[in-house]
Amino acid sequence: MPGIKDIARSCGVSASTVSRVLNGDPTLSVTDAVRTMVEAEASRTGYKTPRQRRCPMLRVMLVLSPLDKPGFEEKLIQLLEPEARSHGLQLTLSSSEEIDGIIALGEFSEEEIAYFQSLAPALLLINNLGSDYSYDSIMIDYGNAERQVLVHFLAAGITRIGYAGGVFHRSSSTIGERRAAEFRKLLEDRGLLNEDWFRIGTMDEDSGYRLVMEMEDVPDGIFISDPDTARGVLRALSERRSSAETVIYNNFFPLEGLGGLELRIFSPDMWRTALRMIAEKAKGEREQGMSVFCPARLSADTASLKQGEEK
Repeated sequence: MPGIKDIARSCGVSASTVSRVLNGDPTLSVTDAVRTMVEAEASRTGYKTPRQRRCPMLRVMLVLSPLDKPGFEEKLIQLLEPEARSHGLQLTLSSSEEIDGIIALGEFSEEEIAYFQSLAPALLLINNLGSDYSYDSIMIDYGNAERQVLVHFLAAGITRIGYAGGVFHRSSSTIGERRAAEFRKLLEDRGLLNEDWFRIGTMDEDSGYRLVMEMEDVPDGIFISDPDTARGVLRALSERRSSAETVIYNNFFPLEGLGGLELRIFSPDMWRTALRMIAEKAKGEREQGMSVFCPARLSADTASLKQGEEK
């Protein structure tokens, strides 16, 4: 099999340049024509770098700001693995071995972003647009998320609207406060806020149950802050023989039989796009950085990454 020197000789460049092109060295400065010529010659001859021969799957590390409860990182990897494998990617939470790309979800400083770029040639930020296009980014349109819920209730003729929410505290963040505050403001602006129907507890099933059972009467529509709280809310609604319509705020995972409407923040389509984008950059199929804006999705469809298409 031809080696690096043979490819270098055919392309009229140094062996070092061939090696750096094929290994995706981000610091290499060559023209697009040279890069394309080297890659085409390597493809024609069937040459693979030692790393490609040793590990056909590209390693992509997930770096996640604390956006949910402990253990969700491992659960998220399990959810994404089938789609990742279809792109030739192996997901990991560790940088102890050499990695080819990083998907970083959350808000990060410029210093942290620079550190990510030093670890891997491909970087995708989710919910952090950053300051340049040296990496990819996906931004979720949070501003339109809760508004979709209110519009849905009003379109259905529902004006008696409540909120059952949980707040979860971690050492570095508090989860649930922002979504409650934004929905409260939407109700206030429309003159629809009823304090008895706007309830906040902790982010768990027992709290959701108590929030609804403590209401003097039950509204016709309830926006629920998370799936754990929703289990308790739905149990309480059943006991109170209420037919209130519910919408469940859901960050990551399928609702597992809860049914009804969900406001999915990180949709299956968003994750499919993210994995495709990081694969393109890690494999050298695209050089230009791209930014994608993605809305939260209000739907009764509980499609997963495995299903691959919407119903």
